[in-house]
Amino acid sequence: MENLKIQNLKANIKDNWKSGLTVAFISVPLSIALSIASGAGPLPGLIAGIWGTLIGSIFIGSNYNIIGAAGALTTVLFTTTLTAPLGLGAQVLPLLAIITGAIIFFIWLLKLDRFLYYIPTNVMYGFATGVAILIAASQLFDATGLSNLTRTGHFLGDIEKFVANSHSVDLLSLGVFVTFFIGILLWKKFFAKIPAVIPIAVLGIIFGYLNTVFFNLELISLQDKFGAIGATLILPIDWNALVNIVTTATLLKPILEIASLIALIAVLETLITAKLGDKLTKTESSSSRELLGLALANFGSGFMGGLPATGVFLRTGANIKAGATHRTSGIIAAIITGFIALLVLPFFSYIPMVVIAAILVNTALGLLGIDELKHYWKLERQSFAVAILVAIITVFHDAGLAVGIGAIVALLLFARKISHGHFDVTWNFTDGTIKTIRDKKNLKLPTSNKTIKFATYSIAGDIGYIDASRHYHNLKTLTKDITPIVIIRLRDLFSVDLEGGEALADAVIELRNNDIKVLISSASTHIKKELQAFPIFVTLETEHLFTDKTSDAIALITNP
Repeated sequence: MENLKIQNLKANIKDNWKSGLTVAFISVPLSIALSIASGAGPLPGLIAGIWGTLIGSIFIGSNYNIIGAAGALTTVLFTTTLTAPLGLGAQVLPLLAIITGAIIFFIWLLKLDRFLYYIPTNVMYGFATGVAILIAASQLFDATGLSNLTRTGHFLGDIEKFVANSHSVDLLSLGVFVTFFIGILLWKKFFAKIPAVIPIAVLGIIFGYLNTVFFNLELISLQDKFGAIGATLILPIDWNALVNIVTTATLLKPILEIASLIALIAVLETLITAKLGDKLTKTESSSSRELLGLALANFGSGFMGGLPATGVFLRTGANIKAGATHRTSGIIAAIITGFIALLVLPFFSYIPMVVIAAILVNTALGLLGIDELKHYWKLERQSFAVAILVAIITVFHDAGLAVGIGAIVALLLFARKISHGHFDVTWNFTDGTIKTIRDKKNLKLPTSNKTIKFATYSIAGDIGYIDASRHYHNLKTLTKDITPIVIIRLRDLFSVDLEGGEALADAVIELRNNDIKVLISSASTHIKKELQAFPIFVTLETEHLFTDKTSDAIALITNP
């Protein structure tokens, strides 16, 4: 058994070292860039890319999902650094990762993740689009040589500040930014197999080094803005501040609110990324283990001084495309990222901020979700409207409010949709002709002068408090017609609540009071049991007006 485990380990390393190496090369520059966008400086994101990825890869349910610093969290984290209690600033982010990990752990422990599915993907795509706009806008300063200006943390505030200082824009810095950004776009077009962030980071280091030693173009580098970058795997944490936060209600409340939002985003993004990975690889991962791994990854990242982490589709997609077959790939990626941090991290000090800005704007493009928005516009305009609403609120006000309002609006639209009730009505005429009407709103009576022999009213899905009155009024409408017999077909009815059952019972009584014969067909065993809680359905059963098939009901009508 032990030899078999060793053989499997060797095989997994052999099959996954290339994909792990690819993910590591992507993770280092991207984690540094996202860490800067989060207001934390270059290192905490890299720490998340080491420990978050390592722990996540060991415990998550997917063999392909990569956990690390993510663009979707940057704006929330940056705003938090501006409002952090106790004057902590960016030092609050590792503490936030630990608290986020605790919240996700309780979500896993209490199996609350099933409630998160009430938040549809159009809300998340809208949120990602809003975040993409914020990330791109936040790079206005670094892309134009204004890196020494501090951001306000608000979209309009940043735009106003940029406009007020536009006279100080450095055209050389802007030119370098445009050159590197175009280089990224061209690389993606002609060399798509290798993620553009890898060569651009290498070229950025070389260019920055040459500029420092030979050219002196006065470009602001990573070192100029954040100081020298030392080789490290762990950053110090202010444990006294954590104790003060968790023991002081006035401090804990806002931190819990922010951590809950981060946990919500992290869980949804991780589960969505895992599902997309499953789709690409034709596999099936465990959402429960995914949450446990995410919780532990955030604990690990936070305790080591890193940022809150989540599943990241860019790195997960690259992992799959590079040939990953097992979670070993993520483990290797984390280890190699750690070696890079120890061996070559100081060289990243030379990267100009304009290059970091180009990388982040490209990341923003990846978050924009244009294809998904086009899909919604083409197939479902309501989902498109919800996504745009969420994006607008995210950009101009608050990410947490955007997700909350988006989820509520989406649920209201869904409730409105199903409140119409799903039904088909088929009229059988005495001359042998048939007319079927399908409508999701109101029942429309036939305009023909033909004599109706019977009508079949088919209910699909569910009957509940939302759509019960609709079905009641539809069936009551049949009393206004000259329909002598009504078959209520329940083959596609899957559930009925108390109000739904009462509405259906009242409709049957109304029909019978108008001398219309009613038969119930094709009801499943559990639906039949639910209905027999109402006396009228017991009466129908006694009168043998329940049939297993609609054809049996028609036979009773044809041959009474």
